[in-house]
Amino acid sequence: MSATQSKAPAGDLRSLPMDQIDPNPGNPRLIFPQEELDKLIESISHEGVLVPIVVFPNKDGRYTLVDGERRFRSARDLGLTDIPALITGERTERDLLVQMFNIHLIREPWRDLPTAKALGRLIEEIGNASTDAATDKQLRSLTGLSVERIKQLKFALTLPEKWQDYVAAGTIPLNWFWELDKNVIRPLSTERPSIVGDLGEQNIAEAFIKKRLDGISGTDTVSLRKVRPIIKFAKADADATGEEKSHLDDIIRSLVIDENFTIEEAYEDTVQITVETDKLGRRAETMVANFQRLLGKASNEDELEYIKGIGQDLISKLSDLFEHY
Repeated sequence: MSATQSKAPAGDLRSLPMDQIDPNPGNPRLIFPQEELDKLIESISHEGVLVPIVVFPNKDGRYTLVDGERRFRSARDLGLTDIPALITGERTERDLLVQMFNIHLIREPWRDLPTAKALGRLIEEIGNASTDAATDKQLRSLTGLSVERIKQLKFALTLPEKWQDYVAAGTIPLNWFWELDKNVIRPLSTERPSIVGDLGEQNIAEAFIKKRLDGISGTDTVSLRKVRPIIKFAKADADATGEEKSHLDDIIRSLVIDENFTIEEAYEDTVQITVETDKLGRRAETMVANFQRLLGKASNEDELEYIKGIGQDLISKLSDLFEHY
């Protein structure tokens, strides 16, 4: 009997010959860690394939994987000739991508770059079927991803190939590039464009990437967020003096040009006291508001005295602290 004649109908659960099944070339999971496969191989060698793979039939009588490539690879490595499979109906590339997104959303999420590339293919498929570009809300509905995650993945597709390789290899996470763009590149472009004009956007980004690759301290994701207030205060300083240049511009340039100058040094030398004092001021206002709220809720004298006691103790500690300065 030919492969075409023996093709199982859609909706059928049966054992399929391994040699009739093809991996999905569009599977966003690009990396299959060997240690994961080794564990699965050991399990299958003792228990067999307990969860069927999911496939759909092709016109040539063969089947394409929708879900279960690790199980398929492990069974193949063990030399199994058949594997349990659920046959689903033939679907479009768009249908397949949407199903794969939703399958893996509730299991182990794909890594950043494979997910970004799968999203890019889905965007292309939507564009091919419609004159309208896919909106972030539409993509959220189809994939189950948040709008913020979708924006980040679309950003990943704009990165140079070399930077994408860093993400794929786990050398630099995608979130780091996202924070670099949000807290350094975009603020500089809008608030200190003369620096970008002189040094070049690509060179600025490469300088921070090099610090990260060289292991320079203070180049983590959180530290990148400390560059933005320096840029903000540089603009405010220039606006206040009516000058095109701020003295903080030299600090920003040094961050780009000096390979050993760290974000922490720049932050501590410039805006740390102002930024953190502003934060302290906001916390103090919140604390006063909380005291006011609790005092208003107190139902008896004991509760009032308890709340007042905490406030008076805080006042006493602050008074002692201030006496030392």
